[in-house]
Amino acid sequence: MGIWLQREEKIAVVLLLMALSSLAVAYWAFGVSGSDDDISLSGRIVSIRETRTGGHIIITLDSTPMQIFLPARVAKEVRGSLSPGDRVQVRGRVSEYMGRSEVEVSRPSDIARL
Repeated sequence: MGIWLQREEKIAVVLLLMALSSLAVAYWAFGVSGSDDDISLSGRIVSIRETRTGGHIIITLDSTPMQIFLPARVAKEVRGSLSPGDRVQVRGRVSEYMGRSEVEVSRPSDIARL
């Protein structure tokens, strides 16, 4: 008692398996990572600048070449409370923007003055 498939059905099954395996490889290679990408940094603020659009803030620390990115919703909460020279501890997720690594802060509580 075997299953006999027509030629077109066999091709459809093979194509479906190829598509599923491609999705599995893409998920494995580019999938969302867990807390492995989270990082905590501390240092003195060297510069604070707003982006040209969107109301985001970019912070540079003296302890790392990575920029600290504050999305507009976070920037709105901390704007005015941080200044160059302040020592801070920052928690966030490592991401890449235009070929450079940066730390993206997701909550205002992830930035603490020391």
